[in-house]
Amino acid sequence: MASLFLLQKIRKSMKPEEKNIGRAKLLDIVREAAAVAAKSFNLNIWGIELLGSGTRPVVRIFVDTPWENKSIPFIKPLTREEKSRQKSVHPMAQQKNQEEAEENLSEESGVNIDDCAEISRLVGLSLEVEDIFADAWILEVSSPGLERTFFEISQLRPYIGHPLDITLETAHKDFENRRKFTGTLKSVQANAFTLTLDSPNGTECIIDWENVKKAHLIHVFPETTLSKTNSRK
Repeated sequence: MASLFLLQKIRKSMKPEEKNIGRAKLLDIVREAAAVAAKSFNLNIWGIELLGSGTRPVVRIFVDTPWENKSIPFIKPLTREEKSRQKSVHPMAQQKNQEEAEENLSEESGVNIDDCAEISRLVGLSLEVEDIFADAWILEVSSPGLERTFFEISQLRPYIGHPLDITLETAHKDFENRRKFTGTLKSVQANAFTLTLDSPNGTECIIDWENVKKAHLIHVFPETTLSKTNSRK
């Protein structure tokens, strides 16, 4: 589940000529507009993505409530035995667990579809005035969701003890030709973090944040007793 709420709008540029705004500058303009809109709902900008640069680029804005001094609404990693049992969970039961988890997150996060809609409207109006896109563009506003992507290393700290999925820009120096890692977050330093890997099991891996292409949380759903075998009875 990439995002709990998603509001998407296709917008047209006011002018047809090519824009010469660099990617970094464009993100700064979007971030400024989004921060102002989110603040009016007591929300923070969790992250911003800009996908594509040609026809219909996509601007994704993730908004969230501050989690300082609050419990993180995610389940701790399962043991190896629990992971093994989870593989037998019937798809319908797993879907029900996902829907319940999304509902719980909705109640705890304080972000709802109306917030996303209004933030999208405000940001869209602001960016249309700035007129920074040469062609039609797509604006998406959502919460970070159950398997949130991390945009800054500081965002990792509250998630120590939780499972992460990491993709690197280049192969790790200690693991030849390996760019993808799954494991439990053990610690976070200023510019790096440590994972206890699932494979090789228990191996610790220090990862430089500058080499991270994508990092996201792995949400673990509650165990259910409904298995494929039982569902046929």
